[in-house]
Amino acid sequence: MQFNPNSDNLYDYHIVMEATSPVGMEVRDVQEVKENGLHFLRFSACLQDFVGYNRNRRKWTAEIIRAMANAPEVQELLYRGSFVGEQGHPIPATGKVTVERILNIDPDRTSHRITKLFWPKPTELHGIVETLDEGPGTPGVKMMRNIMQGIQPAFSLRSLVPQRKNADGSTDVLGPGRMICYDRVYLPSHEAAYIDVDIPVKNVVKQSEFETVMESYSTYVMAHSDKIRSITDGMDVAMESTSYDPRTETMSVKTDIGRIFVKPETKYRNEIRGAFDKLGI
Repeated sequence: MQFNPNSDNLYDYHIVMEATSPVGMEVRDVQEVKENGLHFLRFSACLQDFVGYNRNRRKWTAEIIRAMANAPEVQELLYRGSFVGEQGHPIPATGKVTVERILNIDPDRTSHRITKLFWPKPTELHGIVETLDEGPGTPGVKMMRNIMQGIQPAFSLRSLVPQRKNADGSTDVLGPGRMICYDRVYLPSHEAAYIDVDIPVKNVVKQSEFETVMESYSTYVMAHSDKIRSITDGMDVAMESTSYDPRTETMSVKTDIGRIFVKPETKYRNEIRGAFDKLGI
């Protein structure tokens, strides 16, 4: 569909399928999850950045993508856990792409889902990505095994937006359109968009959620851990000053004779890890 500057409709819609984010990663950057008989990978990745023209010579703005990401249909898919993408763009061998195919996700080609979109800085859209486990040989399992072997997948925006071709060959996206999905590809157009090696997944969770989990866990462990009760027997414990460090799996307890540090029993450490997994921490 071509942009027509003489059209009565200012925004003639264009199909855009564009690689936007390479995901360079090592296994330590990825959370491996095994639960309910499923085996998949969860990680945080930059999906798109907005610092001028990308390698496809197309210019997006953060305001346009924010509006598209906040659309009711995208928010509904995120809420339902169904914001999925395919392995590669749906381009047939003939090279002819239909609008109908672009707008519809093929369930047999899905490889991953995005469970959360967030903006760690105003110029970058990030997401929490999970590979899909739909059985041996399926796209999501192939993607998981690719990642574990060191292949660096990228994510590519598939959308329907108004855009203008400039005289120098560059393209400007003119306004919000339809965000369909982020497909898995290999060669990205946004060079700066790599996996969030400096953003622990726990930092993606709302601070209030994280603090609520920590407060509840500290109270629970202090009431049930025989090990901590034995060590603090005879001491005055300031319950409001207890805290748990998930990195070292150590409980910090303030008492009348000073602060002590204790690793709770294994079963309690496993329980907090399980709670974090459910929150994507």
